[in-house]
Amino acid sequence: MKTIIVHHRSPHHAKHSGYGRLIDYLENAYEVRGSSWLPYRLAKLIGTWSHQQAGLYDSSSVFKELELYKNLRQCTEPTIVHYLNAERDVRHLVKHHNKRQVKFVGTFHKPPHILKQTIADTRYLKHLNGAICVGDNQVDFIKSWLGLEHVMYIPHGVDTQFFLPDISKRREEPHLLFVGQHLRDFETLNACVPEIIARMPQTKVTVILKKEFVEKVLPHENIRICHGLHDEALRTEYQKAHILLLPLLEATACNSILEAMACGLPVITSRVGGLKSCLDGTGNIFCDNKKEFIDRTIALLGDNYQQHKIAEACRLKALTYDWHVIVEQVKQFYNTIL
Repeated sequence: MKTIIVHHRSPHHAKHSGYGRLIDYLENAYEVRGSSWLPYRLAKLIGTWSHQQAGLYDSSSVFKELELYKNLRQCTEPTIVHYLNAERDVRHLVKHHNKRQVKFVGTFHKPPHILKQTIADTRYLKHLNGAICVGDNQVDFIKSWLGLEHVMYIPHGVDTQFFLPDISKRREEPHLLFVGQHLRDFETLNACVPEIIARMPQTKVTVILKKEFVEKVLPHENIRICHGLHDEALRTEYQKAHILLLPLLEATACNSILEAMACGLPVITSRVGGLKSCLDGTGNIFCDNKKEFIDRTIALLGDNYQQHKIAEACRLKALTYDWHVIVEQVKQFYNTIL
């Protein structure tokens, strides 16, 4: 079986983060990078003409599709084409390609309500032969929305060889960590952190996010804001903290939560989306309102035994999401499509 990967790497993901890491664990997979003879201005024009209600399609998508077409013309064996980000790049080939031995698979990352809002035209996606969901809250929706038979929940992976615990780096004073910007609940963060600090004045907070989102966080003398960290520095922040405090508006999978778990960092987050199954059996804490975030964060900061207990459970759970485990599940899914 031949595997061809169509991928869009988010620039804010660290080298060891993101769904694109799947490529590193798929033996002999060919990654479509978008090399093409087509002039950029023409590719940009084609991308502009494309109906964006069918999913994002831009100049890079045009280049990828041309390269993919060239590869598929040469296919003489059973082939899986896997769009790692099915919210973008899926267009003409999936609808018009007629080689029976070629099957198209897409992984969806967005929550159902966002998919429904942003992709009103599903005529291309309905030609996929299968879909992978990174959150169990997507499965029933994708089946109904696209009318696909082969839809499976396969968790997002994490690099547990890179993201790992190091208690020697743990800070002495209570330390909270907040990471990322996508679907983060900044309103809850800004309401809760000053109250937590008022009740536990020694508490420090580190916020890591893209530079253009810095203004989302209300300034406070106990808050340190970071952006542009390299991989090792990001890992160190996970290892230094006592709790990942991460209010969310919605979620399927969450890189920051997976990386925190792999580093043995307890998580306090919102009761939304697919997080319940992701964190099942770890003892991590779900909150429904600001008062719960404040009270339960303070309680856990003051309970070293419970922190240690959750940390151990987090690491064990994260090992079940190691990319070596996840890639085997993905390959088994490929076999059900072929």
